Amino acid sequence: MKGIYPPYPAEPIADIREMFIHGTRRFAGKAALQHKRAGEWIPITYRELRADVEAVAGGLAALGLHPSHKVAIVGDNRPEWAVSYLAAACTGIVCVPVDKELRETEVRNILELSGAQAVIADYRHIEMICGLRRELPFLASAVSMDDAAREGIISFTELKRLGRARIESGKNDFEDRTVTPDSLLSILFTSGTMGNPKGVMLTHRNIASNLVDAVRWVNLRTEDRFLSVLPIHHSYECTDGFLLALYLGATISYAENLRRFVENLCETRSTAVLGVPLLWHAVYSKIEAAMAERGMWKVNAAKKLAALSEKVLGLNIRRLLFRAVHRKLGGSLRILISGGAAVDPAVARGFRELGITFLQGYGLTESSPIIAVNRNEAFKDDAAGLPLPSVEVRIAEDGEILARGPNIMLGYYNNPDATSDALEDGWLHTGDLGAMDEDGFLYFRQRIKRMIISSGYSVYPSQIENVINAHEKVLTSCVIGVPDPYRMQKIKAFVVLRDGAEATDEINEAILEHCRKNIAKYAMPCEFEYRAALPKTLVGKVAYLELEKEEEEKLRAAGE
Repeated sequence: MKGIYPPYPAEPIADIREMFIHGTRRFAGKAALQHKRAGEWIPITYRELRADVEAVAGGLAALGLHPSHKVAIVGDNRPEWAVSYLAAACTGIVCVPVDKELRETEVRNILELSGAQAVIADYRHIEMICGLRRELPFLASAVSMDDAAREGIISFTELKRLGRARIESGKNDFEDRTVTPDSLLSILFTSGTMGNPKGVMLTHRNIASNLVDAVRWVNLRTEDRFLSVLPIHHSYECTDGFLLALYLGATISYAENLRRFVENLCETRSTAVLGVPLLWHAVYSKIEAAMAERGMWKVNAAKKLAALSEKVLGLNIRRLLFRAVHRKLGGSLRILISGGAAVDPAVARGFRELGITFLQGYGLTESSPIIAVNRNEAFKDDAAGLPLPSVEVRIAEDGEILARGPNIMLGYYNNPDATSDALEDGWLHTGDLGAMDEDGFLYFRQRIKRMIISSGYSVYPSQIENVINAHEKVLTSCVIGVPDPYRMQKIKAFVVLRDGAEATDEINEAILEHCRKNIAKYAMPCEFEYRAALPKTLVGKVAYLELEKEEEEKLRAAGE
């Protein structure tokens, strides 16, 4: 196929402990992590990170945690989260990352399902944990990532002191304990399409293979500086924004928040960022608006000149031609990686035309998470990418994407029925519809569960959304199926207009006319509802389950 080229070099690793030990020796004096405190970026070297991890490993042992015990971690992206995860991972303790946005009942459910013996939480969650401990007798210990500890809660400083005391007494739990590739590394609870919590069991081998494959497929470097913006509890950020950076010997900077994304990008002169379509669309829209003020004819002329230079001279002069844009983004940004949902190909092309590599990939928590990703020199902007070197992908007869490889989960924790539904002969049934082209690129089409059956026809919401979103007045949309006695489901569209515009009769009629021309009659939404915004998940997807629940509650109330 056009664009095939050898994998990049990647050092084999068997488990996360091996990766961490090797990295902290090789890059000892280099900054591993940095966070902003009191207006200043504070670096933590690989040597200092190793010392902190050894201390916390000893502290966890002092609390009575042994290999195969479980520790839940909940909080913002910060060094204490990373240190806690690594201390557990390197000593055989199973990590249970918890979504920091979950409500108390949901956190309780995860703690109960996992049977976690300890929790490490930030100041926002420690009060919640105190209340939950009374209901969960197996939850023996609680550690605050901050120093303001209360009765029955151990501060992070005290946890490290306990560990250092054990080391000084001749007991180094980090050095004494080992793991194997088949050791359970983490249990990540995902609600799944149907909303039932399932604990994805990932081993050291699962994650290690995904790290090696990702580096073989994408040009990421030791000198890269990653800006961490996505929630670290999520498998995408945890594997590829956290562990992958450490595997490379790169530096991770924790963004303060999304509002300060560009500011933090400039301050840290970051070179690589993992994000979701919502973030990239927002950033590119601002870039486009700024360029339009200077005159689009200049921008288009520069793009033509850059394309001509590449074609005739083989030179990429895009960073030079668009240096003003690069300065606004810190001057060092070179690669953006998108996941979590399909990105608009125009956005991917737009960043690339400015001289910034933009690659999207596809995966699930159950696959550690990457299954496929576009490569630097072999990409298609409307594709999910090429399957990783050690991952097999095939499309089932019904169009479902199936994947098999060393990155595929062990199964769902204490849930054999769900496991047997998802895994068959080593193949993961992703629950996604897709296709593969003659060049080997994988295309994501639709979540199977989002299929709408209307008037006997199978309707895929994303196809209707793509048509609605193509209208110049529309920013985004979400299409759902609403129970209907005559059609099984009727189709409803929620629409957000650009620039906060009001849904006048004129605009509504224009959008309806556009849809009538481009959507089959059986798939045409029966109702359009205009909103200022749509609910979003933490990874930037539209939370269509919330919209479905709203409609179900309306029907229930009407029936009463």
